[in-house]
Amino acid sequence: MNAKAGFGRRRMESVAAQVLDQLRLMITSGTLQAGARLDQKNLCEELGVSLIPIREALRQLEAEGLVETQPYRGSYVASLSMTDLTDIYVTREVLEDFATRLAVPRMGADVLAVMAGLIEGMERATAEGDRAALFDLNADFHFTIYRASENVILCGVIDGLWQRSTIYRRVFTFMPERSATALHEHREILAACQAGNAEAAGQAVRLNVAQTTRAIREAAARGSREDPPGQATRARSKPTTTI
Repeated sequence: MNAKAGFGRRRMESVAAQVLDQLRLMITSGTLQAGARLDQKNLCEELGVSLIPIREALRQLEAEGLVETQPYRGSYVASLSMTDLTDIYVTREVLEDFATRLAVPRMGADVLAVMAGLIEGMERATAEGDRAALFDLNADFHFTIYRASENVILCGVIDGLWQRSTIYRRVFTFMPERSATALHEHREILAACQAGNAEAAGQAVRLNVAQTTRAIREAAARGSREDPPGQATRARSKPTTTI
C-alpha cells in the first residue's frame, strides 16, 4: 500500500469515527429522540459526509443498542421499555458493585482527591439546582472509581449500559426529591473509599444505583405509563413505506 492510499484510508477511518461520535452524542443528548427515523441521506447532508461512514456508524450504534433497524423500513433511534431500563439498572448494580470492590485497593491519593473535588462540585450544583452539571459530575464520579479497577473490559461493559440509558437518565435522574439523597449517597461512597473499605464502598455504589432504579419505577408509576418517554412517539412515527 503506497503512502497516498494509506493516508486516504486513515482519513476515512477518522471521518467514520467522527460521524459515529456525533451520531452517538445526538442520540444520548436527546437531539435525536427515541423512535426518530434516521434517514441516511438527510444525515449525509446534515453532517457533510458520504453514505459510507453513515452506514458504518449506524451498524455500530445498532450493536451498542442505540439504534434499531427495521426490515424494509430503515433505522430508528432505539427505545427502551420500562422492563429494559430496569434490567439495565439491575445489571449495573451488580457490575458497578464489583468494579468498585476491585478499584478501592488500587486507589491512590490522586484518585481520592479527584473524587473529593467532584463531590464539592456536586454540592455546588445541588445548591444551585444545576441538573445538567449534576448529570455530568455524577458520571465523572462513578467512572473515576471504575477506571481505578484497571479492568478495561468491565469498564467498557458498564459504559455501554450507561450509554444505552443516557436519555432516560436525563429525564428521571436528579429529580428534586432525589438530588439531596443522591449527594448523601455519593459522600458515603467517598468515605468508604477513603477508609479503604472495598466491601462498604461496593455496597454504597449498589445502593446508589438501586435507589435510582426505584426512582425510575416511581416516576413511571406517577406518569401512569408503562414505557419511558419516546415509546408512544415511536409508535406513531414509524412509516409504512420502504426507504
